[in-house]
Amino acid sequence: MTKELKIQIEDCKDCPYEKAIVGTSEYVCMHPKSNNNLLHDRKFFKLAHTCPLPDARKPGVRVGVSVILLNENLQILVGKRKNASSGSGCWGLPGGGMDAGEKPQETAVREIEEETSIIITDSQWMEFATFTNDCFMEESGEHWITIYYLCRPQYWKGEAKIVEPHKCEEWRWVGLHEIPQPVFCDWAKNLELLKAMIW
Repeated sequence: MTKELKIQIEDCKDCPYEKAIVGTSEYVCMHPKSNNNLLHDRKFFKLAHTCPLPDARKPGVRVGVSVILLNENLQILVGKRKNASSGSGCWGLPGGGMDAGEKPQETAVREIEEETSIIITDSQWMEFATFTNDCFMEESGEHWITIYYLCRPQYWKGEAKIVEPHKCEEWRWVGLHEIPQPVFCDWAKNLELLKAMIW
């Protein structure tokens, strides 16, 4: 059962989790970065200067998987992040965090379908592209190691759709020479490597 923390919240302004806290009832809101509820009166609820949840900034490293989906025009799919704990308004690749017990390829298949409705039909032919080490300690307190795979057009099917409008504002196919800015994470630093893989 979720533990309820009796915490009085007063004039709070710049908690990095501001956009991530969502109301679930008149008196309780769920902090999605932890397993705790936070009691509050919705009418007077404001965010704390320092996050009141003791485990919200707990050190740790998460593993993510992103996919460089390539189409027949040698374009890749990028999305504009929305309401994210890190990188809102930035352009990133589809993907997400690994669940316990998953293989990276399984995470890729699941996340791509959940986010875009595209189906990866043969994940064994995805090619390892690169990885990034991204620390967002000032923004969200998160540290991610992200694995990137290249998936060529013959190994996926479907059409990119905004399945999660609360997380993604737009999906766009772009050439490697026309990636929109700003870019989320460091994957774009490896464009020369990607060009060598593709061509």
